[in-house]
Amino acid sequence: MISNEQRAHDIALTLLQARAKDLKPIAAYHEYVNSLLPILKEIDKDFPNGIKEHI
Repeated sequence: MISNEQRAHDIALTLLQARAKDLKPIAAYHEYVNSLLPILKEIDKDFPNGIKEHI
């Protein structure tokens, strides 16, 4: 099972890659955190026990 934290991290990184190409490292980190936290809150609300992977 992939944790909600890992799933949120993957989504936040994808968003960061799409819109933060010219940011300096600290600005990119802030952008990442500002994306990660709302995504994680939403995933935790929708899937409090995590999401099982279908293999």
